[in-house]
Amino acid sequence: MVGRERDLAALRAALSAPPVVVLVEGEAGIGKSRLIQGLLAAHAPARQRVLLAACPTVRQPFTLGPVVDAIRPATEDVAGLGLSGLAGALRPLFPEWATSLPPTPDPAEDAAAARHRLFRAIEEILERLGIGLLAVEDVHWADEATLEFLLFLASRPRQQVSLLVSYRPEEITPDSLLLRLSSRQPTGAARLRLSLEPLDVPGTAAMVSSMLGGERVSDEFATILHDRTDGLPLAIEESVRLMWNHGDPTRRGDSWARQRLREIGVPPTVRDVVLERSVRLGPSAQAALRAAAVLTDPASEDAVVEVMAPEGDPASRGCQAWRKRWVRGC
Repeated sequence: MVGRERDLAALRAALSAPPVVVLVEGEAGIGKSRLIQGLLAAHAPARQRVLLAACPTVRQPFTLGPVVDAIRPATEDVAGLGLSGLAGALRPLFPEWATSLPPTPDPAEDAAAARHRLFRAIEEILERLGIGLLAVEDVHWADEATLEFLLFLASRPRQQVSLLVSYRPEEITPDSLLLRLSSRQPTGAARLRLSLEPLDVPGTAAMVSSMLGGERVSDEFATILHDRTDGLPLAIEESVRLMWNHGDPTRRGDSWARQRLREIGVPPTVRDVVLERSVRLGPSAQAALRAAAVLTDPASEDAVVEVMAPEGDPASRGCQAWRKRWVRGC
């Protein structure tokens, strides 16, 4: 794991002493998924069976969809698991197991009691399957029921399943249940929070070298690329791939590399990540982005606000108010 050796070591140490709740946070493209998948592929926690779930980027998330999709391929038949009658509550989620699950229990007194029964049934099947670690990626996109289930597991007095979740802090809304998971010490378990940072210049050089079969990358080239990408692994990888399409960037000198970086433009993957995030911003923030996009050189806050709404424009007063709130927030 290039540039993530310390983070990987911290993950391995935490997961070696279960139960534990691990929070991996960082912006889009920072390498959260790569870190988790690298850990599970090469350094799977000893004596633990792992389930990996992912929260899809759909407009209307499916109720408990990530958890159900992770459990379903873990076993073909639950008949031999010795499930209690509680597992009958799983019938709506796993209709393919209908012949192996106990009968549906009597209706619960209310919706909260039914949800609690369902969570207990999922916890039971995780235990019967011998799951020691449930890893859930992109939890900022999870549905409310999935977040409630993660909180349920983290609050169990005798927690048996460790949790590993990843998310983008900037995507969390003030009313998200994820804040309850990240702000409270779990019951009966340790907690580790990893905040992934961009790579530095040596880390950028190491990442490019790993993409080029171990070939050495000059400090000058690494510095140029780092300035271009701010050390974001996704941007580094996509920029190098685009440069490679125009010729080997390591064999033509740093001046050639600098020229190619100017020519290739923004990698499509990075562009799409920015667009996906920007459409969910408020009107004032989008106006600031549009203003910054037409300023070719670094500009002051006053210049950005002026481009957002020139003096005399009816919207200018609102932009000035936005600027004051933004400055206070920083």
